[in-house]
Amino acid sequence: MPSVNDRALAAGDPSASVDALVDAAHDRSPKVRTAAAENPSTPPDVLARLVEDDRWQVRFAVAENPSLEACRIALSCTDPDVRGLAAQRDDVSTAQVEQILEDPAHSVRERLAEAATDEGVLRRLANDPHPLVRASVALNDAVPVDVLQTLAQDGRARVRSAAAASRRLPYEALTPMANDRSVEVQWHVLVSNPERLDLAAEIAEHSDAMNADQARSQLQHPGNFTGPLDQVEIVKPVDREDFLY
Repeated sequence: MPSVNDRALAAGDPSASVDALVDAAHDRSPKVRTAAAENPSTPPDVLARLVEDDRWQVRFAVAENPSLEACRIALSCTDPDVRGLAAQRDDVSTAQVEQILEDPAHSVRERLAEAATDEGVLRRLANDPHPLVRASVALNDAVPVDVLQTLAQDGRARVRSAAAASRRLPYEALTPMANDRSVEVQWHVLVSNPERLDLAAEIAEHSDAMNADQARSQLQHPGNFTGPLDQVEIVKPVDREDFLY
């Protein structure tokens, strides 16, 4: 009997016969089944079996198979992680995007929110009922600034935190977030925008010890925190002489 590696090589061959691919889909080795799942020549009925395989590597391979049929099949898988992986493909059709937007698992819609570039899709996702989807939209570089500003005022701290961490909020939209009611949001304002020493000075006076300590560190040694950022303009606090800049 051929070795596992030889069987996997044969299963991944685009010129493999249908019979060979059917056999590979039933192979006891997940490596062979994965190779068949990745093969763009694998028939849809075989992919439909593989997408429900008990090994995640095999299921994920169907979602990464470049054929359009594989994308369709992956989006119908019972495993939401597979559907989420397929949602990030760049060849999903308009109809499939609609399918993803209606997916009952918020994690699938999150994956779309991370990868989408279409403004209309992002605007719809920004109104998703689940806060983790809205947070993913806030962290997407393609989201329009007006949508991001709306998310910065979201009722859930997780979403506001993501907006603060995006580094794309206008100056005037970020400023009031230093006094957000959530210490989590304040933290993201602080660590994601280290050039805003004016906001660090405000947070340094807050009652939360962790945030206040972090703020003082950023005020005393700003270069340690702004160094990784390219050409940022430091915004110094007004009327503060007690920190080193």
